[in-house]
Amino acid sequence: MGSQMSVSPDSLRVVEQNLLQQAEVLAIGLAGLKASDADRAEQLLVEITERLETVVGLGAAVSPSGQAGSRPRPVVVSARPSAGGGGDEIEEFVLEILADSPRGLNVQEIVDFLKEADLSIRRQTLVVRLHRMERAGKLASLAHGHYALSEAERGRRRV
Repeated sequence: MGSQMSVSPDSLRVVEQNLLQQAEVLAIGLAGLKASDADRAEQLLVEITERLETVVGLGAAVSPSGQAGSRPRPVVVSARPSAGGGGDEIEEFVLEILADSPRGLNVQEIVDFLKEADLSIRRQTLVVRLHRMERAGKLASLAHGHYALSEAERGRRRV
């Protein structure tokens, strides 16, 4: 009774077709959202991709550089500077540059600072990270795509 259960090829094809149909529904929904709010559609795509990679475990099997023979990664799950480090380093770096910028910075300015510091993260992933930092109370959105430290974070940094 310890034999492996086999699944018929027909059953696998049905599952595959169902998954592809669901992906098509997601694509249509994202296209509709993109027409009214392109930034949010991009953020949602990143969140969906992260969730799928986490559940299915495909993220580790893909080359982050997107070299030949592998699909390009839509997100950088563990953004690293060339000398090592991780995603928390990017968050801390963002908090530091915003602490030095009382009027805040827009997303492109933050991207430029990250590039200067040789920290690699895709813009769309950064936008999602900034959104999460805002929800966590670390950042305040002064205008669409323009962030500053929240008052609570400023207070924590003064201590």
